[in-house]
Amino acid sequence: MAALNLDNFLVLFVCVSWWFFGCEACLEKERVALLQIKDSINHPNGSALSGWARDDCCRWESIECNPSTSHVVQINIFDTRDEGLGTWYPNVSLFMQFEELKQVRLGGNQIGGRNLLQAFCELKQLEHLDLSNNSIEGSIPPCLGNMNSLRSLLLSQNQFRGRIPSIFRNLTAIEEIDISYNNFDGVLPFSLFANLSNLSFLSISNNNQLTVDTEFPMWVPSFQLHSLYLSNCNLNKGSGGGIPTFLSTQNSLITLDLSHNSLVGMLPSWLFYNATSYLRLRDNKLSGPFPWPNQNTTSNLIELDMSVNHVSGPLLDNISALFPRIRRFNVSTNALHGSIPSSFADRTDLETLDMSHNKLSGEIPHGFMKNGTSLIYLNLSNNTLKGEILQRDSNMMNLRFLRLHSNEFTGTVQPSLSNSPKLLLLDIRNNLLSGDISNWLPILPSLGALLLSQNHFQGQVPKQLCQMQNLQFLDLSDNRLSGDIPTCFKNITFWTKESKTSNYDRGKRSGFQQTDGLMVDFTTKGRLYTYEGVPRSLMIGIDLSSNQLMGSIPPEIGDLKVIRSLNLSNNLLTNPIPTTFRNLDNLESLDLSHNKLSGEIPPEIIRLNFLSTFSVAFNNLSGEIPSGLQFHTFDESSYVGNPGLCGKPLERNCSSNIPTEKEEQEEEEEESRFVDGHFFFYLFLACSYAVGFWGFIAFLLCNESWRHTFFRTISRYIVYCYE
Repeated sequence: MAALNLDNFLVLFVCVSWWFFGCEACLEKERVALLQIKDSINHPNGSALSGWARDDCCRWESIECNPSTSHVVQINIFDTRDEGLGTWYPNVSLFMQFEELKQVRLGGNQIGGRNLLQAFCELKQLEHLDLSNNSIEGSIPPCLGNMNSLRSLLLSQNQFRGRIPSIFRNLTAIEEIDISYNNFDGVLPFSLFANLSNLSFLSISNNNQLTVDTEFPMWVPSFQLHSLYLSNCNLNKGSGGGIPTFLSTQNSLITLDLSHNSLVGMLPSWLFYNATSYLRLRDNKLSGPFPWPNQNTTSNLIELDMSVNHVSGPLLDNISALFPRIRRFNVSTNALHGSIPSSFADRTDLETLDMSHNKLSGEIPHGFMKNGTSLIYLNLSNNTLKGEILQRDSNMMNLRFLRLHSNEFTGTVQPSLSNSPKLLLLDIRNNLLSGDISNWLPILPSLGALLLSQNHFQGQVPKQLCQMQNLQFLDLSDNRLSGDIPTCFKNITFWTKESKTSNYDRGKRSGFQQTDGLMVDFTTKGRLYTYEGVPRSLMIGIDLSSNQLMGSIPPEIGDLKVIRSLNLSNNLLTNPIPTTFRNLDNLESLDLSHNKLSGEIPPEIIRLNFLSTFSVAFNNLSGEIPSGLQFHTFDESSYVGNPGLCGKPLERNCSSNIPTEKEEQEEEEEESRFVDGHFFFYLFLACSYAVGFWGFIAFLLCNESWRHTFFRTISRYIVYCYE
């Protein structure tokens, strides 16, 4: 026994020494296969996995070996391939060289091709397979059902299609399945997963050609899920469209997502207890009153999203007590009425509150914006709320997004907005607010969108805007602003300087551009657009239209080289259009209509290659309309109301006084109408009579014998008539 223990000790000592002192540990066949995989992923000239150079592949990054056998057991090459290299078509047979491979993670590597799964089926010991976020095509092969050791299968965000096969019922060891964001179709009976007792995570979301049926055939689940994602998969479309009944047996749910499914009926209150942290029901057709939990119990939900449904009625005033852990509460776009629950004013841990697009009335509860609140996102827009838009003592230090537009708020805005220095978006459009903006608007260094249109604000355009370096969207339209346009706009470096990096990278320079899921409504090109994602990060727009701004357009506006939309229409602006507008290289929309601008249209602006919408209508402009490049695409409506303008697309010719063919035709038609008219007929008759009468009189005066003869004849005629 002692000898045996000594032998074991020596073996252990040799192995540990081998590991720590850098002797070659991995098998040569597997090391060569890994180097071939590296060459494949870098083809033709990538730089990934540069650390795969030493002899011992068990020490390479992303590789793990079995210390007792030196076989590779894990290959974790996740999000490694350089984006510029295009699609990777890996030689999957290389992975067959690893006899003890248990985990393969190749997500986010631009893998393409079909039937890559006919190959991984041979890895009988494989426990974790991650091919997510690639471009793999084809269907799920039947051989996948033979992988009895498989515990995690992640195939999301690919291009798999076809029906989901019944082989999933054979994966008895499976714990995690993610086949979301693919192109699966047909009907998937949820009973397929009934006997997978180890299943805890299941995501089938965003297969919009697929129909998932949880009600037929009848079945009893053997699992207890902690995460279930069934968003946008036509849930129960053929069996009534209701909430899945099996969920009443799931008591350990952390996350439940049933959004975007057109589910109907009333929401059962027990769901507030079965989902312990995150419940998402957005964009369905659930109706009836808000499903209140039992008054004697509370829900542990951290996030509740019931937006875009048909839920009606008021919200209980003590809602905060019924959801003591709630951090994110979204009931927007429903039919809720009544007032905002006052218990929300007592919460200091609430981060997101969205009650927009309802029928809420009354005022914002006092103390709602008090010191200590954790609010990051507040949206109460599109209701009928009244009173002050901000309280005098409001102090929302963490607030980043404030949306209060389309209500009936009145009065002036309180300067307490200065207590929200992290603000990224301020949207208070379409209210009844008044006063001088300069009196309450602080310098907000992170602000990306300032939307104040359709109010009664007065005074000048505030100069403090010029110190907000990250401003992208500025909308002050439809107010009563007066005075000059500030020349200091050129101090906003985000508007003036091109980045040396790509536009997309430039759009990520502040927290506003980096915010995912944020939408901004902005009017340009005559339409209201909703900007989100990459388009939002690139858009820079200024709208000062429909005010009472006077004076010249500052030449410094031409320094705003990266703006894409500029609207100064419906003001009282005078003098010529600055020639510096030729520098607005990124401009797509320019509206200067309905002002009092004079002079010529600067011919230099034809160099604005991206300009697709242009209007200088109803001004006092004169001279020839610039021509060339995209300016030939603008029609007459861009120039009407300027009597002094000439040239195409107008019919007024600038080069000479010779009338155009159309003008000659119109003149002839006018003459014809004059000749054929009744006025001309009577005028001709009167002139003829006058000429004849006075001509005859003149003849008698000049010829005495004819005059005597005429008078004798008249005398005889008179005597004859009387006899």
